[in-house]
Amino acid sequence: MFRLSSLTCAALAALLATPVMADIPQDMPRRKPGLWEMKTTLVEMGGLTQMLQMCVGANTDDLLYQRGSKQGGCEQQSWRRDGDRSSFSAVCRIEGSTANIRGSFVGDFTTRYSGELYSTYNPPLQGMASMTMRQDSRWLGDCQPGQKPGDIVRQGVGGIDVEAMMKNMQRR
Repeated sequence: MFRLSSLTCAALAALLATPVMADIPQDMPRRKPGLWEMKTTLVEMGGLTQMLQMCVGANTDDLLYQRGSKQGGCEQQSWRRDGDRSSFSAVCRIEGSTANIRGSFVGDFTTRYSGELYSTYNPPLQGMASMTMRQDSRWLGDCQPGQKPGDIVRQGVGGIDVEAMMKNMQRR
């Protein structure tokens, strides 16, 4: 296991669940259960690209959303689904900064999806006034033996226990 920076944790939480309210929005997309590969690019960090694989269960997206809503400090959210496009916006508090987040994802969420998150921070969060994250995800098949829903494997680093990460974020 390794320690993630709070900025990386915030970005990962936003990508996984966009947590805001306790009630799960009807229009929130849910991924097909199985192993998902997620390629994430952080534009303002010189195009830094990370590859993750996440084991998704039938309720993983709902559980991540509910946990995040308890810890995320988000006040507002708007979800809209139009065909294969899901758009949202949120206002959250992260480390004393107000984050305005908007994003749009396209795909069927059974075989693939892609999208972009754009966040602005006031005051800047760890020196960043804004951040753009692009993501391209594809379903690989069944989770690997021994994986449980929510487990993440990051290329070159190893496993991330999402439940432990969310508990750590709650303590901050």
